[in-house]
Amino acid sequence: MRRVGDIARGRLTTAITAMAAGSLLVFAAPAAAATAPTAITTTTTTVTSTSAAVTAIVNPNGTATTAYFDLGTTTAYVSKSPSASVGNGTASVAFDYTFTGLTAGTTYHYRVVASSTAGTTDGADGIFTTSSSAAPAATTSAASSVGSTGVTLNGAVDPNGQATTWYFEYGKTTTYGTKTAVQSAGNGTGSTNVSAVVSKITTGQGYHFRLVASSSAGTTQGADMTFTPAAGPSATTKAATSVTSAGAKLNGSVNPNGQATTWHFDYGTSTGYGSSTPVTNAGSGTSSASVSTTVSGLAPGVYHYRLVAMSASGTTQGSDLTFSSAAPVVQTGSAEAASTSAVTLTGSVNPEGNTANWYFEYGTTTAYGTKTPAKSAGSGIAPTGVSSALTKLQSGTTYHYRLDASSSSGPTYGGDVTFTTVAAITLTTSTLQSIYGSSATLSGTVSSRQPGVNVTVLAEQFGAGLYSTVGTALTGTGGAWSLQVRPRRATSYEASAPDGTSQPVTIGVRPSISLRKITKARFSTRVVASSSFAGKSVQLQRALPGGRWQTVARSRLNHKSSAIFAAAKLPHGTSSIRIAMSVNQAGTGYLAGFSRTLNYKRA
Repeated sequence: MRRVGDIARGRLTTAITAMAAGSLLVFAAPAAAATAPTAITTTTTTVTSTSAAVTAIVNPNGTATTAYFDLGTTTAYVSKSPSASVGNGTASVAFDYTFTGLTAGTTYHYRVVASSTAGTTDGADGIFTTSSSAAPAATTSAASSVGSTGVTLNGAVDPNGQATTWYFEYGKTTTYGTKTAVQSAGNGTGSTNVSAVVSKITTGQGYHFRLVASSSAGTTQGADMTFTPAAGPSATTKAATSVTSAGAKLNGSVNPNGQATTWHFDYGTSTGYGSSTPVTNAGSGTSSASVSTTVSGLAPGVYHYRLVAMSASGTTQGSDLTFSSAAPVVQTGSAEAASTSAVTLTGSVNPEGNTANWYFEYGTTTAYGTKTPAKSAGSGIAPTGVSSALTKLQSGTTYHYRLDASSSSGPTYGGDVTFTTVAAITLTTSTLQSIYGSSATLSGTVSSRQPGVNVTVLAEQFGAGLYSTVGTALTGTGGAWSLQVRPRRATSYEASAPDGTSQPVTIGVRPSISLRKITKARFSTRVVASSSFAGKSVQLQRALPGGRWQTVARSRLNHKSSAIFAAAKLPHGTSSIRIAMSVNQAGTGYLAGFSRTLNYKRA
């Protein structure tokens, strides 16, 4: 064997090889010794009167390591936490444990202990003292008012002298998942009942809940309890039967769903109802049962109703339905095919199951005064169209009408509607306001559209009290006609033809007022109409921005209905001026009058 290295100072510095019988032998160096884990006791995080959360840092130093905490009232310790693996890494890891069941107001020693095959390491001793106050007591009690959509959770809290808050946890499992609002229980030393209402729950499914109370001394969780929301009763509203003029039989069905249940019907002329039938017991079964009751003393009309069922699990309202208390329902329709003397009235009648008759009332006012012969509408329960032709009407006249129906339940009146017959002759005017001495053109068309028809124009001057003929005209092509008139004061006109008379038109008349510039920076004015205006007042007006006029002077008209204004009344510069006479000064049968506008420049 040949030496190829040497061993010195307890350390293998080279490999040793040897050759024997033609073979090479190789010897490996021995492995280095493993390092025991590092264990560092750190601070506590949460200390209450009966518990404490302690922490540490452990480094396994590459060897599978477990750790636990020693605990005791002295450094002799007396108990320890369960061992737990902290891995076999080479980095420090956090390690913690919460001791419970401790004595309030007591000082405790603790340390972390880490062990591996490389050895055991004890951390330094740590100290904490539990709170001298006891954690609050929390007692969960049975739920109450368990309904189909809500429940009241109950319990009791004893703050044990510390400011304490509480809430309920609840959910479909013991992980809960939802909690009520946090509320204060005060800081007393006696038990206080607490409760919270929970809504939006699902019927037929079980729920878990518990009371939780917290203070600086710790948190206490009450025992888990359960409740199951019972399904509320079902209520189905059905069609009313035996409907009469004053009552009806209301029908429906109720399923109590295993809860003691009562029912009644709400009814009234709107979905606000307002009346209810007596409350009746539906039992506590689990299947639907038919229910019904009769209402009476009703006035004719449409009624809404619904079935309502009630139990400890909640109130259920059936759908809204309606019935009519037998009086016929009518709808006044339109007037069709109106001519100068005829029209057809339309509408609809629903007998509502009773034999009914109908007719139209009509006239030139809502007092009507005339009606068509009564006809049968049958005894159905659906609207049926009706119509009636009217003749011998006045042309160009507005009539009121309505459809009426009656049965053994009483009469029903449709809404008032109007129509206007075709005018036998039309009448329009070229102007509704004329200046005295000016002419206006009246024109129109006869309904026959025939040429050569004689048209007579009549006039009633304001205050005259009667119409008199002022001219005639012959119709031309298409039945058109026209006539010029010269009203002297406000005048109403009518046109008459063989088939009838037109609606009147009225032309208002303004006094004729002149305005001219004369010598010595003056203006003269004169007012002319069918009578003298002597002593009446006129105004000199100046135009302002925005279309407004400013009165700068007033003057009384002389015996010739004239007046003079001095230009000195105007401001320097250019002014747009006019003479105005108010309607009060113009007098009976005249509108207010105005002269032409004159531009004047005052130096």
